[in-house]
Amino acid sequence: MMRQLPLATLFTFEVAARHLNFTKTADELHITQGAVSQQIRQLEEKIGFKLFERYHRRLTLTAEGARLALQLNHNFTEIDSLINELKEDKQSNILTLSVMPSFASKWLIPRLGDLQSAYPDMQLRIQANDKEVNFRRDKVDVAIVHSHLYKGNDFQVPLIKDKVFPVCSPEFAKQHNLLEPQQLVGLPLLNDDSESRFSTPYVEWENWLQKANVKGVKPSRAISFNRGDLAIQAAVAGQGIALGRTPLVMDDIQSGQLIKPFSVELDEGLSYLFVCPQAQSLRREVKDLLQWLLQSCFDYEPESTLTSPSSLID
Repeated sequence: MMRQLPLATLFTFEVAARHLNFTKTADELHITQGAVSQQIRQLEEKIGFKLFERYHRRLTLTAEGARLALQLNHNFTEIDSLINELKEDKQSNILTLSVMPSFASKWLIPRLGDLQSAYPDMQLRIQANDKEVNFRRDKVDVAIVHSHLYKGNDFQVPLIKDKVFPVCSPEFAKQHNLLEPQQLVGLPLLNDDSESRFSTPYVEWENWLQKANVKGVKPSRAISFNRGDLAIQAAVAGQGIALGRTPLVMDDIQSGQLIKPFSVELDEGLSYLFVCPQAQSLRREVKDLLQWLLQSCFDYEPESTLTSPSSLID
């Protein structure tokens, strides 16, 4: 029934219900009083019941009219709010970036000063999120995700390869004289199980140990954390040996807080991706952010097979 009613007529009724006066309604809508009266009568005929009780010098709503007016006022208010929200979003230069918490704390946050220096006018809002991104639901413009977390068809560019390998503090390595992987037997392991919903909680340790041909180590006895940056911080504090992901440990290795005691790396072909809806990829702010991210990652991996940043930005 609703789809058969002219929207303009419903709006005229909603205004008339607020004023309870056809003259004031006509003034607000910039039409004649006769047009208001005609529209209300047409609406009453269409729906099959009266909306107003008409007296000599006044109007009152019928019970049905009052209920309909209340609902229409609510609906029109919601539509108006949504339109204003959409207009503000379109006019705003704020760029909302969804990023995995560990990547944010260990890689992005230490580099925000460089980003601000490069693009001082960029208004960036960072939203930490370790769930699969939903751009519309979460009101997110762009995201940095782990490649196995995202299978959509949106615009996406690989930022940095994700290799996994053990890391520990220099003091821990010296204390245990770490020279070869087999020495991990009996040592405290630190485990990141943040992605265990996709596999078993210790799968990465199990895969790395298998690749390194290490026997007798039980990853299930490791202390587990639900965030990779917490496992890394425990390793920095000398609490054990953790599996580090490339972007989460690169700065600590360069600063000397962590070392890579063994050469064996687990490379499962994963990477961190820059992802956004196709329409967002055309925004100047998005192109600037992607340019900066690519350059920052490329600077760290001069021999990587990632495409040069300039070739990925129009």
